[in-house]
Amino acid sequence: MSYWYHFAIMFEALFILTTVDAGTRVARFMMQETLGLAHPKFAQTDWRPGVLIASILAVMPWTYLILTGSIATIWPLFGMANQMLACVALCVCTTFLINRGKARYAWVTILPLSFLIVIELTAGYQNLLNNYLPKGLILNASITVSLMIGLVIVVIGSALKWHRVAIKGIPHQGLAPAVAAGQAIGQD
Repeated sequence: MSYWYHFAIMFEALFILTTVDAGTRVARFMMQETLGLAHPKFAQTDWRPGVLIASILAVMPWTYLILTGSIATIWPLFGMANQMLACVALCVCTTFLINRGKARYAWVTILPLSFLIVIELTAGYQNLLNNYLPKGLILNASITVSLMIGLVIVVIGSALKWHRVAIKGIPHQGLAPAVAAGQAIGQD
């Protein structure tokens, strides 16, 4: 029993807490950048009111999910987000292979990607109909729909890119990340 107890504590400290911490921190930064478009001071990470407001806004969804449910309502969302991350990684790897002229090896990433797409969309659909909507968990249902839509957008965007490069033979012409980021922010 003591082994299981120590394993559970380690799992909580090393996995759950670090995941929640990193996710909340990224959400806060994104919130500050977004609010900074409306009020420029929010984009400054050293402006305390902006940091506090963005932190509260980033923590509120976690708090709501924890106070209104149990691990049984949160865990499927975590699983969907995790599988979506795997789908994005497989899309990136497939794009890399095709852009490098190695399209014949793309099946190695497309096969598990196809499996994950079917699993995630089916699980999301079942969670909506059998779990969230009957219980009135509208936030959970909204997050599930957002994840499903995000997955479809990523996969369709990737597939269009693969078709353009592998089938039509149009070479990839992208900006270097630093240049693209500088232009997106409006910096020189």
